[in-house]
Amino acid sequence: MPGDDDRSMEQVLVVDDDPVVCELLADLLGTEGYRPIVCMEGGQALAISKKEKFGVAFVDINLPDMNGLDLAAKLKEDVPGREVVFITGAGTIENAVQAIRIGAYDYLRKPFSFADLSLCLKRFEELQALKTQIRMAEQQYCDLVQSVPLVIFVLRADFQLEFINQACFSMLGYTSEEAVNDADWFLERIHPEDRDRIAALARASFKPGGSLFSAECRLAHKSGHVVNAIVRSISSRGYPGRIGAERLKGILVDITDRVFLEKALVQDGKLKTLGALSEEFAHEIRNPLVSIGGFARRLKHRSPDLSEVDIILRESERLEKLLEKITNYLKSVELRREECSVNAIIVECIDLLSEEIALKGVVGRLDLDPIVPMVLVDSDVLRQTFVNVIRNAMNIMGKGGILTIRSFGSDQNVHVDYRIPTQKRIRDPEKLILPFDEADRNLSLALCYRLLKDMGGLLSFTQETDLAVFTISLPKAAC
Repeated sequence: MPGDDDRSMEQVLVVDDDPVVCELLADLLGTEGYRPIVCMEGGQALAISKKEKFGVAFVDINLPDMNGLDLAAKLKEDVPGREVVFITGAGTIENAVQAIRIGAYDYLRKPFSFADLSLCLKRFEELQALKTQIRMAEQQYCDLVQSVPLVIFVLRADFQLEFINQACFSMLGYTSEEAVNDADWFLERIHPEDRDRIAALARASFKPGGSLFSAECRLAHKSGHVVNAIVRSISSRGYPGRIGAERLKGILVDITDRVFLEKALVQDGKLKTLGALSEEFAHEIRNPLVSIGGFARRLKHRSPDLSEVDIILRESERLEKLLEKITNYLKSVELRREECSVNAIIVECIDLLSEEIALKGVVGRLDLDPIVPMVLVDSDVLRQTFVNVIRNAMNIMGKGGILTIRSFGSDQNVHVDYRIPTQKRIRDPEKLILPFDEADRNLSLALCYRLLKDMGGLLSFTQETDLAVFTISLPKAAC
């Protein structure tokens, strides 16, 4: 007997124009614990179907007002999961075939016994139990696919998505519905410089005997920032009997934090090399520079008209200033860490530099994630770092343009992008962080580079065709 938690399964519809058969079925069903609903016409049965819930209907094939097969089809149309048992005194092969096509799960021939009905009901209960198990398995599978912290997708050969799970929103900012309903969504999310490479790998997987692939690429978040990811295929196969029905199943893994860590390790090595080089440079130059400057001043005192002495003194002073910059770069800074909002500090810096921004004809556009997590840093140092990066960004832009500042979070870090429109590429961008140049911007960026590293962060620089991007990455404050 069905469980008490599903009352609709206890009700059974009986449709037969023979009152004796109706009474017999009602008594037998009641004995088995079911609640029968009896009617003698198809039209009445359809009316009951609109108002009552029942899991199975016993339908006589030969009814006075309509064919029982047609009635069964309409009953199942109302509730697709509803089961039908046909009862008749004159069964034919044609009727049996039609019943199967409609989806009847059983067939009783009059006269039937109590044992026949009990066996029929047992098969119905087993079928319902099997359906319940299938629904539970499907739900568990669906919950697993939707809750796993990876983007799972099914891609057609024309690169249109057939399915993508809810992790798409947390990773790329798009709902599953937005992604599936946009025919070009998948390819448009891949960075233009990576698009052809990933498309070629996917096309190769669709070919007969094509192998699976795994590749790193950059993806575009809905807000505009770059997400570093691995795209990996799981399987690619067709469906038997369906031409052109190939599907590529795959996953997208967010590796933004891993890329951050790799860059941080590289940066740490560069800083150690740079620090050792700076210290050696300062040590080796200081003593001879002091001697040169001292002898030049004596010579100037004895021969004030010698122009060559002025050149020596001027160049000595220039080297002394550069040496002072390097020495300041090497000095340690005491950091006072506290939980800070990067969004609040960005807004403060824009307000502080508003006059400079206006004089340069630059438009500052803020695209800040309102739920970006807090970071644990020295707020004063971070504020000065933001100011220096904004000033350097404006120097790269020149006159006019839009400086877009974005904040966004990944699993373990908070990132701030300074996106700079530019028509020419910066040669040797690595030199931007070296303190060995007379230009003030290099010293400020070098200090930003080092101070961010001291706070567990990272300053990186990337270039595209018409865009340069400074990115500051900082670890989230512990929850």
